[in-house]
Amino acid sequence: MHIIGCSGSGKTYLANALSKKHNIPHFDLDDIQWDNNAEAYGTKRPLDKRKALLQEVLSNNDWIIEGVYYSWVQQSFDEADKIYVLDMPGYLYKSRIIMRSIKRKLGMANVDIFLKPSVVQEPEQIRDNQRE
Repeated sequence: MHIIGCSGSGKTYLANALSKKHNIPHFDLDDIQWDNNAEAYGTKRPLDKRKALLQEVLSNNDWIIEGVYYSWVQQSFDEADKIYVLDMPGYLYKSRIIMRSIKRKLGMANVDIFLKPSVVQEPEQIRDNQRE
């Protein structure tokens, strides 16, 4: 499964819920994109390393990937059994981003209240729709 949507749409919440429900490992593309061990904040991993890490994920029989990256993760879209597209009004995801920032400042980052997805679309042919 692959879950996409803007920041604050509930990708991580939905991925965690589906992971628990179906006992499938969940992978956040941010953990692959960004080198959290780098000295400077916001350092991207080299493209070849990202692709290698993605291959490790895709080598599992089942997986849930969540994130909004496109070009280097095309294979995950091609191999996904389902693609969830989280779509919601701007006021909702913006309020979630604000609440998430406040919670992080207060040390409540793992509290999922206010971050639940509201509208989920499951297009069967998202790959075809993207190419049109």
